[in-house]
This record gives sequence, C-alpha cells and structure tokens, in this order.
Amino acid sequence: MKVQTSALTFLLVASHSNNVSAFGITGGSRSSSRSTFVSSPLRMQSVRQISTGQLNQRNNMSMLADGSGGIEELKQLAKEGDKLVQTARKSPKLFQVGGIAAVPAAAFLGAALVPGSVLAAGAVGAVGASAGFIGKNRLDAATEAAAKPAIAQAIIDLGVDSADVAGVIQDIKSQYHVPEEDFAEMCMEVYKRYIIGMVKTPITKTSEMKELSNLRKALSMENLAVGEAHASAAMEFYRQTSLFTPLEDLEDPDHPDRMSIDKFLFLSERTFRQGGETEEAFKYEMSRVAKAFNIKFNEALERVAEVAEPFYQKALDNTRAKLDSDAVSSDMLLRARNSLGIDDITAHDMHMSAYSEEVKALLAGADDPSTAKFVDGARERLAKLQQVLGLEDAEAGYEISAEGTPLFQSKALEAMSDVFSGSLSPQDAWKLVKERQEQLLLKDEAMKDLLASMVMQAMGKPFEDTMTFANVNNEGATYDKLLEALEAKESCRAVLQQSGWAEFSDFDSKFFDPKSKSSACGMLSRSDRLRLFRIFLTRSVRKSESGKELTEENYNKVKEVKQMLGITDEDEAVEFRMNFGPELQKALNMAMFEIMGDDFTSDLVSNLKEIVDKTIADYKLSKNLVAEFAGPIYMRAVSLVNDKSPSGIPSNEASKQLEALRELLGMSVEDTYPAHLDIFGNQYKKSVMESMGSTGVI
Repeated sequence: MKVQTSALTFLLVASHSNNVSAFGITGGSRSSSRSTFVSSPLRMQSVRQISTGQLNQRNNMSMLADGSGGIEELKQLAKEGDKLVQTARKSPKLFQVGGIAAVPAAAFLGAALVPGSVLAAGAVGAVGASAGFIGKNRLDAATEAAAKPAIAQAIIDLGVDSADVAGVIQDIKSQYHVPEEDFAEMCMEVYKRYIIGMVKTPITKTSEMKELSNLRKALSMENLAVGEAHASAAMEFYRQTSLFTPLEDLEDPDHPDRMSIDKFLFLSERTFRQGGETEEAFKYEMSRVAKAFNIKFNEALERVAEVAEPFYQKALDNTRAKLDSDAVSSDMLLRARNSLGIDDITAHDMHMSAYSEEVKALLAGADDPSTAKFVDGARERLAKLQQVLGLEDAEAGYEISAEGTPLFQSKALEAMSDVFSGSLSPQDAWKLVKERQEQLLLKDEAMKDLLASMVMQAMGKPFEDTMTFANVNNEGATYDKLLEALEAKESCRAVLQQSGWAEFSDFDSKFFDPKSKSSACGMLSRSDRLRLFRIFLTRSVRKSESGKELTEENYNKVKEVKQMLGITDEDEAVEFRMNFGPELQKALNMAMFEIMGDDFTSDLVSNLKEIVDKTIADYKLSKNLVAEFAGPIYMRAVSLVNDKSPSGIPSNEASKQLEALRELLGMSVEDTYPAHLDIFGNQYKKSVMESMGSTGVI
C-alpha cells in the first residue's frame, strides 16, 4: 500500500533531527538525484558492533600489514558511493521500511534533503514538487549498492585471516537483502579489486598466496568465480598499466610494471593450482589471464617460474644456514616446492646448485691448488645436506669431484713429474696421491677417472713434443722424443700398479687403444701415429752398428712403441714390408739366380741360405712376409727351367735345383703346385693326349 505524502512528512518532521543525522545529511545540505562518488570513512553498523577482542584474534603469521596493497584498495572501495548509498550503509533497516512502503520522494526527502525550516512551514506540496519522486526500485538499488562497500569494510576491520569474517560477510547479504547471484558478483568485484591492489606493489611476498586463499574463503567463492575474477582483473590492470607504460618497458624484466604483471601471473597460477583445478581447467583459466596481458600460455608459465624460483632459492639458502640444527628437512623443502609450484626438474637443478655452493664454501684455501682442502667435518656436513636435498651418491660425488679435480690433478701431475725425473719413487708418489684423495673427499670411483685423465695429460706433452719435431722432418729428435714418451708411459704404469685396481691391470689396452675414450694416444691421428712408428722403425735399424740391422733390444722398443701408438698388427706388417721388403727380395732373388745357374752345388745352397736367413733375422721379418715374397720368386725359377727345356720336361738337374730353392724359401711341396701347373700344365696335358692316341686308350 502507499502512504500519503503529507502524513509521512509530518512523521519525519516530528523526528527531524534524529532522522537527518541518521542519513548523514545536515540541515543546509542539498543533493542532486544523480549518483556522485565521494570519499567517506563510514563503516557499516554491524561491523562496528563487533567486539575489540574479535578484532585482535588475527593470525600472527598473517602478512596483512597496514601497507597491504589489497587492503588499501578495499579502503578506496569502502569510500565509494553517493550519499544515498552511504546513508543506506548507516541505516539499512530504515531504507528497507521505506522501500517496502514505496513512499514518494516528498515523504523521504522532505526530511532528508530539504531544510528543516521549510518542513516546519508545512510546505508539503512545494516540497513534493521540487524534490521529485523516488520509488521502491531506487531505494532497493541504493541498499544493495551499499552492501559492496560493507563487504570491503568487514575485510578491512577483521582481516582476511579472521575466523569471523566469512560469517560477517554472509550477514551482510541478508542484512541488505541482496539476491544470491548479485551478492556473488559483489564478492567477485571485491576479490578483483583486492588482487589489483596487491599487484600494484611489484615486490612479491609468499604470504600473499595465503592472503588470496583466505580472501577466497572469506568471500565463499567457487573456482569458476575465482577464474572469472582473475581474468577480469587482468584485463583491467593491463588496461590501466598500458595507458602510461610503453610496450618496451613492459618487456623489461626489471621494470616495476613488468614485475607487477609477473606477480599477477604468479598469484594466478598458484591460486588455480591450489584451488584443485583439473589440468584442462587450469590451462583454460591461465590462458585467459595470459591473453589479457597479450602473452602466450608457455611464456606466462616461464614468467611464473622466474617469480617462484627466487623464493625457493631463499629456502635452500636457509637450509644451508640451519643445516647443523634440526630445523630443516627434506619434507620442509617438499612443502615449499608444493606451495611455490616448483616442478621436480627445476627443483633438482636448484638442489644441485645449492650443493655445489656448499662444496665451494667448505673448501679452504682454494686459491692455492697445492694446499687447498676441505675443512674438518666437511664430509659429514655434505652427507647431511645430500640427504636433505635428496641427491644421489653419483650426483653429490660429481659436485665434489668438479671442485676437487683441478686441485687433485695439480698435485698428482707434480708427483708424476717427479717420478719421470727419478726424484720420487712410484711407491712414494702413490702415497701422495692417496693423501690428496682424502683431503679432497674423492671417492675411489672418481679417483679412477681422475687417474685415467692424469695419464692422458702426462702423456700429452711428450706426444706434442714428438709431433713438433716430426712435422719439421727431424727424425733424430723424433726418435729421441718417442723414447722419452716410452719412459713416461712406464712411469705412469708403475704408479698406477700401486693402486691394485683391476681397471689398471691391462694398462696398454686401457690407455693406448686409439678407440678407447681414455686413450692417451687418441690425440694423434692414424696417419700421424703411422708416421711416428715408421720413423722409429727405420731409425732403430740405423742405430745398429751396421746400420742395417734391427737388434733385439731395438726390436723390443719398436714393439713397445707400436703398443704405445696403438699400431695394429696389420699396419705393423705393412710397415715392415714397405721398409725391409726390398732387402728381403734382393736376397731371395740373388739366391734364386745363383741356385738356378750353372754353378749349382749343395755348398752354394748352404751359403745362400745363410745370407737369406741373416737378412730375415736382421730385420726381424715374419714367416708370412717371407712366404709372400717366396711364391713369386719360385714361379720365376720354374719359368727359367721351362725356358731351358725345349721338350717342356725339366731335366733331373733342374728338378734338383728347384727342390733346393724350395727348401731355401721355406716352401712345402704343396706350395709349389700352382707354379708347376701354370708353367708345365699345358705340356703335360699334350703328352697325355699323344700317349692316348686316336682311340683314347694308352
């Protein structure tokens, strides 16, 4: 029903002073019917009635300090609204009565908006005509609009971490008679304003993740509403920011506005993940936020990681600082990773880096490679840190080796050089090596690799010096340097044998196989290795008294150099054939012509055999090489016999000569068959055919 204007006017006049103050309007004030946003520190009545004890029940761990960007933004929100909205905040019940009665504007505004003297004069008609008409919808709208600043004020007064704030906010909905759907939108708007306020401060705090989580609970927001609020806030914040900040500044990671955007991305990612979103839902919501900032989804995640990682790095730094106490554990780091969204791969890399830094910190005197060593208790401390960080033994050992290797090699190479010079025995050198191993916390497995590397380095310089002289065709110096390299090799062998490790038992195969990764001669190309071997082989012959003999001592050294240079048996045979084959062929040819000549005697054969055998022995020629030359020479002898036999049948004398030559060449009867068949085969076939006659029967 409707109440007559005049009746309500007199009612308001009777209580003029109280009602005016209830609306927050002075007697001389005037107001337009349009909404005008003004600043006001008013608070909703129900919030003011909460006890001081409740306000003091905040979590001590809450980071909602007075300077919280979110709170500051809500303070601005709490001041927004025209005088009608602000009045509705002060006296929502009075507005409810007015709204239900649907009274004309003259009734309400006669007292609220017109000076008391006018009302006292009873000019009700004039008031109704000048003040206009306000119906139920306008009053209801003002009442509902007052609810949003009231929500903000409740959060300001109680804090998002208060156990009472969610209940107070729900009371606001019923107190202001706001429909469920409209109230949810108000909560989204409050959340949106809050996160925008937070990111206006570019420095990110881990407490802000909890702050947003508490705000969400206080506003009773579901995942869908949270996602919508973040997307809307992202668009609004980017619009505000891009108006004044050039694009190139937003691409600068150190620019405050870029940092604010990265902070927004980080808080959004953490909110969506901690809200239990499915992977598809997370990607959808995060893509919306990324799109609002005009970046791709993957780039957004990379920027999130750049914000999160420094926080986890701080946690790792604290872990190292408090390692001696029981205040750190792997579980604490796991919780930190889960809170910050650090993935396993990134965490592992950061753990390795933290462990490496600790290794460096515990290494005393690193500036002096000869004396640097780990401090007392370092082994135990590193073992504990390894356990907290969840590192494998091999991973921890690698980091220790990475720091200790240069220091170890410096001392080991120095000891090896002393062995080379003869000033230190292999036994004493190994003692120094083991002592250095203990000082640098190196495990046996790491030591084996280091010693292998040490052999390669120790042999590197002799090989380099050797190639220097070989490249200028100084064969004498090349020969001498190869002998020095042999001595270095044997010194390395003697030291490593002290270890007793099976890996070093076959020294040559491990360190001088060109195909092995630990090969000391691997630095030389195959052609260089063959050239060095050829030089050493020929110089070894020239070093003999006759200059045409490979003595037993020199032959043994040739074999050692072959092993050191990784020369195969096939390549060795080729080198012997190329260098000494002509001498063998010369001796065999001379013997063949002498035996097949007119002066053939058994004594002659004996003398020739001595000459041939001496050539073979002097150059240490193999049976295979002799056989390789013997076949063609015997073929030549059979050809000579055929030339002297017009009938094609060798004489008895010729047969004896061939038999003597065969024995001198070391050939079996079967070895001679091919030559006889090739030379005498046609004549033998012809004789058989003639003997058989036309009947084919002999």
